[in-house]
Amino acid sequence: MLDVSGYGLRVLRRMVSVQELNNMMKRYTEEMGSLVGKGDYDNAISLAMRTLEELLSVARSDVVGVLGDATVKMIADELLSNYEKTLSYARGVYEGLKYMAPIYQPGEKLQLLQVLSSAVSELFSFIIGALLVVASLTGPSTRTEQLGVV
Repeated sequence: MLDVSGYGLRVLRRMVSVQELNNMMKRYTEEMGSLVGKGDYDNAISLAMRTLEELLSVARSDVVGVLGDATVKMIADELLSNYEKTLSYARGVYEGLKYMAPIYQPGEKLQLLQVLSSAVSELFSFIIGALLVVASLTGPSTRTEQLGVV
């Protein structure tokens, strides 16, 4: 448990580590590349949506959930609501693709994948940046954690 009350932050449970996020994104990138390479757009879209959901959960609990300043919390919350809207949009588009002529589906699925992949990448960067700021405010950790790059 971190004591960062002097910085307007509260941490009530163990936060996700940068290394855990890094490993998750490595797996996501490898699996996404494999699925797209095989032309398995349905599973790639499903993977991107699940990853975006997981990142939203981490952002809510480990970023917004620890903010003490109401204004900063509101701004972060609004930012996350945009990603939630993107996820809802993607779900709606994906559902609508079932009624589209099969000849047009691959192109539309690729465009949907671009939207989802951008959202996953942006949200991952936001979370990593926020966690690094929190880590810098809390000082050196008792255990060392290597920061990796995806």
